[in-house]
Amino acid sequence: MRASRIGLIVWSAVLIVTALRAIFDAKLPLTGDEAYYWEWSRRLAAGYVDHPPAVAFTIAALAWLGRTPFAVRLPFVLCGLGAAIAAAGAANAISGDRRAGWIAALAVSLAPMNIVAFGMVSPDGPFALAWALSLYCAARAFRSRAWSWFVLLGVALGLALLSRFFAVALVFGIVAAACSKQYRSALPGVVVSVAIACAVWSPFLLWNASHEWTSFTFALVQRHAGEIQLARPFLMYALGAIGFSPGLWIAATIVALRPKEPLVTWTALPLCVALLALALRENVEVYWFIGPFISLTAGLGVVFAGWDNGKQARRGAWIFAPAIVLTALVFFAGIAPGAVYAGVRHAGLRLNEGGPFELFTYPRLARDVRALAQAHRADVMTDGYGFSSLIDFYGNLRPILIGYDAQGQEARRWFTDAGHPQLLLFLDKVPLSKRPDFTKQLALACKHVTAGPVLSYPLAGDDLSVPPRRYYTTWCAGIKPDTIATLRWANTPLGLQR
Repeated sequence: MRASRIGLIVWSAVLIVTALRAIFDAKLPLTGDEAYYWEWSRRLAAGYVDHPPAVAFTIAALAWLGRTPFAVRLPFVLCGLGAAIAAAGAANAISGDRRAGWIAALAVSLAPMNIVAFGMVSPDGPFALAWALSLYCAARAFRSRAWSWFVLLGVALGLALLSRFFAVALVFGIVAAACSKQYRSALPGVVVSVAIACAVWSPFLLWNASHEWTSFTFALVQRHAGEIQLARPFLMYALGAIGFSPGLWIAATIVALRPKEPLVTWTALPLCVALLALALRENVEVYWFIGPFISLTAGLGVVFAGWDNGKQARRGAWIFAPAIVLTALVFFAGIAPGAVYAGVRHAGLRLNEGGPFELFTYPRLARDVRALAQAHRADVMTDGYGFSSLIDFYGNLRPILIGYDAQGQEARRWFTDAGHPQLLLFLDKVPLSKRPDFTKQLALACKHVTAGPVLSYPLAGDDLSVPPRRYYTTWCAGIKPDTIATLRWANTPLGLQR
């Protein structure tokens, strides 16, 4: 009875966290990256420059719910619930103890970083779900040797590959686990699984083959630049402790350094080591560890289930208490941003116009820009792919991206000079006087360049003592045949480097 009650409490906590994520999603406006992925969902394809296509198809699955932040983010909330269930199933299959599954589900749900993965739009939601499903299918396949599980494992691995490039490490890990003495007899089935995974992944590969392997070039070459810094891996590890919570991060580290289960070790440790080594050369994002973390939560559940009741109580407190506190703080910030705003101001901290509260100005800005553009029959352009997508999401204005930034290359496909704009309005977050490169390029691209209105909006809380967020506009009239190409630095050193 006691075990059943604990299980009920754990799964109730998972559902509560899922519900809070949904509330979180409904309260916050979209960020630029989220709006950018939403644009992808309106242009479904087998591949994109920046990422594989799973994030776009995940959004499109519930597009019928409407054009709201909640509708766009809800599929990722469901990914979080699915990942918790699959991680629990993997831990249960590995250990044969349902308590291991409870711990894994709780760890996946309470890690603060997973609020971003499962509460915001990003490739990490479907990626983490596919990783957890792959781990579960592998655990079942390795023990039952049933071909049906190897087929499902192949499908899950294929979905992971369609989510993020890091899934290659997952495929390697499962093959390596199958080569271990414990699971060697499962190797023929894993070969079939990998073949199925490649078949599922093949549309993305074919798309890249017909687009000059642009996704691979972007991921492996264009995104990587930096210099050796010996301290960066240590900083990366410290940031991981904040992102996933100190208790869960340290417990996961212990699981990784004391390998007992080949499936957990090989699907977690190689990618973790590779990312820490990469951090020597360039900035590594904390959320890149989300896949290995899923595996380590299953390992944590297996280890936790082997402790006696006293150890479970003592160690469970320091493992989960920090996660509960940090998760509560993140949820509070998302659900009650006005209170957070007031608290920041009360503490005497200075808020600038470009801070995190800027996102609350986007809906009003987009509506005003739409009215301004319609009044002059103009098209709106920006040099930020996320900014451009936000103006489209909230203002229903076709996104025209200019500039030379390598990020957001996908958006450049959506509008070309063939669109024949008659008048352009350049929307920016800084005055044109502070951007001599754009001043020069606008003069080359447009016959007449004149300043437009400055749009100003108070930040969250409408506190007039805080400088409002200002957005700057510039009119580009007398459009030339190659105006858009010129504003994208085509045939210049910067443009040719993209």
